[in-house]
Amino acid sequence: MSAHWRAGLVLIVLLALGGLLTAGRWLPETTTDSALAPADAMRVSVMNCRECHAAVWQEWETSFHSRAFTDPNVQAAFRHFGHDRQCESCHASQPILHDLAAPVALRAESRDTGVDCLVCHQLPDGSMAARHTVPTAPCRPVATAALTQSLHCGRCHTAIHKDSQEGTLASSDKNCQSCHMPAVASRPGGRSHLCLGGHDEATVKSGVTLATRREGDKIFVTVANPTTGHNFPGERHNRVLLVQIIERTKDDEVTLAQQRTIKAMTPFRGETSTEQIRAGESFVAEFPVVAPAVKAEIKLLYKLFPYLSDREAQVVHQVELVLP
Repeated sequence: MSAHWRAGLVLIVLLALGGLLTAGRWLPETTTDSALAPADAMRVSVMNCRECHAAVWQEWETSFHSRAFTDPNVQAAFRHFGHDRQCESCHASQPILHDLAAPVALRAESRDTGVDCLVCHQLPDGSMAARHTVPTAPCRPVATAALTQSLHCGRCHTAIHKDSQEGTLASSDKNCQSCHMPAVASRPGGRSHLCLGGHDEATVKSGVTLATRREGDKIFVTVANPTTGHNFPGERHNRVLLVQIIERTKDDEVTLAQQRTIKAMTPFRGETSTEQIRAGESFVAEFPVVAPAVKAEIKLLYKLFPYLSDREAQVVHQVELVLP
């Protein structure tokens, strides 16, 4: 075959390959799901938001919301639940304000940005929900009361929103945004978009207390939920919360090593809040004093995912009790 014909054949092959790529036949299956596509037609890049809202965008990029779909532990949970659409949908959803009556739906494209600006702010006509209406701004912000209501968060955080409405938060002047999106002094009227919660150690620590007392040959450990306004831990099916005690002799030999589980993993289907500590209530664990122990180390351990080891857990609170 002549060089001229070989060159022509190569060109034909390249054109054919280009056609296949253009048609999307070689793209990942998740990007061509026509059942999920309607709202994606209005989607713009979240990078556009950065141009005018640099500080807020930086907070979002730092937050777990930006990694809600790509985080390795989240992907492991997806595999555990068989990539259930009901589970995945809130981690990379279509804009939740497009249809308040419809369940939150998984979007077809750009899932790697997780819960991004458009998920919470984009309105059905493509404008953006905001505190004020500014017709001349590029994103056409429209004053939208829903942004300041707990139900806006509850579209995805369904279980914890339900629990909060049954707890002390419902009768207070606070909502989800009061604690998880506090006001930012440098942005008058604006709120933090770090959205700190179960992935933030300081937030977890602030939500629960640990107290101990000895009565005769027993130690009582009380874990209380005095201030959150909702159940603790807030998320139902993956979080694990337990009390651990280790008693030692003066020579540092272990006489007792026990745990009491407050909350273990619960199924995504038929989930229950019975293992959580309800707002304003406490969990009490009882342990024996095993002689000749002279001290007891007590820890409250919190795990984001049930397969994490105790060493990988957050030590929420820790107390050393002297046993005279």
